[in-house]
Amino acid sequence: MKSAKKSRASAETRLALLEAAGELFAEKGFRVASTREICRKAGTDIAAIHYHFGNKEKLYEEVLKYADSLLAEPAPIASGKQGWSREERLREMVDWVLGQCFAPGQPAWRWKFIEHATTELTPGLERFFQSRILPMYKALDSICREFLGDGAPRWQVRFATRSILGQCFYYRHFRALLTATEAGETFFPERLNELANHIVVFSLAGLKAQARQLKRARQRESRVLRYRKPISRRKPAKAASEIKAASVR
Repeated sequence: MKSAKKSRASAETRLALLEAAGELFAEKGFRVASTREICRKAGTDIAAIHYHFGNKEKLYEEVLKYADSLLAEPAPIASGKQGWSREERLREMVDWVLGQCFAPGQPAWRWKFIEHATTELTPGLERFFQSRILPMYKALDSICREFLGDGAPRWQVRFATRSILGQCFYYRHFRALLTATEAGETFFPERLNELANHIVVFSLAGLKAQARQLKRARQRESRVLRYRKPISRRKPAKAASEIKAASVR
């Protein structure tokens, strides 16, 4: 009974530290927020951080994992879903990103913390990106590649992927400003559906227009290569001394 109580108390302390650290890292950033502040906010002593996490860097990495665990549902990263068109998979991805941006019941610090993490390049961020964010990014990247074609330059596919994500994150990043200035604009589920429709339609128009441009460029290049005449090999011009000798003979 005592061990169960002790285990529960330990788990509660660990969670309190994660929540307190998340709030302070979100407010001040990794470098400014101190372990003493975190412990004070969590209602525990400095030894608790060393016991549960080891140090501030490890605590930060655990807050990253904790923030990720608060996602409403896993990213739809399966490619080539049976019977799904590329348009449907794009819509699914946009729905998912917007759903995470505006998921109800998440702590207020979560998105601010993520914004701080990505701008500060904090400890563990690159590893976290590689393991958690990159699979979702690659899934959307592959959808854009389908639209633009295998011959599309890598940078053009990346720009398309980032543009789609940027449209989604804009509404999250500027949520407070939009609510204050755009006649109290809110993002409840029905409105998110309208927003997803707009982003998908807008993105599809851009992707298809780029695909047409790339196709025309390839066709022009093909015509140029097909009708370009090979350069004839000319005999080297005779030297002036040879010409003079020939005229004397």
